[in-house]
Amino acid sequence: MGTGDSFELDRVDAFVPGAVGEPGDRTFYLQARAGEQVISLRCEKQQVGMLGRYLTQLAEAIGPVEVERDVVGLVEPVQEHWTVGQLSVGVDEANGRILVTAEELVAEELEVGDDTEDLDPELLATLMQAADELLGEPAEARFVLSPGQALAFGERAEELLSAGRPACRLCGAPMDPEGHACPRWN
Repeated sequence: MGTGDSFELDRVDAFVPGAVGEPGDRTFYLQARAGEQVISLRCEKQQVGMLGRYLTQLAEAIGPVEVERDVVGLVEPVQEHWTVGQLSVGVDEANGRILVTAEELVAEELEVGDDTEDLDPELLATLMQAADELLGEPAEARFVLSPGQALAFGERAEELLSAGRPACRLCGAPMDPEGHACPRWN
């Protein structure tokens, strides 16, 4: 359901990945800060990893970059605005900036099935219109980063992902503190 607010920050003070919870049960976030405004978007661990690697590559391609590390990190308690569905990245070569765009995850469109053929056509039209209004357009957040901020995001993302559960030496699956049922040990 597209119910979130959209955001556009032309200059961010910080753009950081973060996680809340214990390894194996963490919730991941992208968080941007500009002045007093803090925007926290929930995302998947894989999204943090891929975005971090890509931002690092882009920052290094722009040229020699000094990392602009954020000393604050994730501002807690995290007040989630919405969940990220898609991420895209662009480069403003003229200004040497990197643009990150996050689009809200929305529910799939409703389809009319065979089980609706007995409904009154006017009622069906009203129901479909109400469903379209509920789904709405996905919110979007756009953040403009310096190459140094992009590089810092990549470094922090790598640290964050490596701080998760250790991998099993035999099968590579994550191991919980309570133990691990390794299929290769069987």
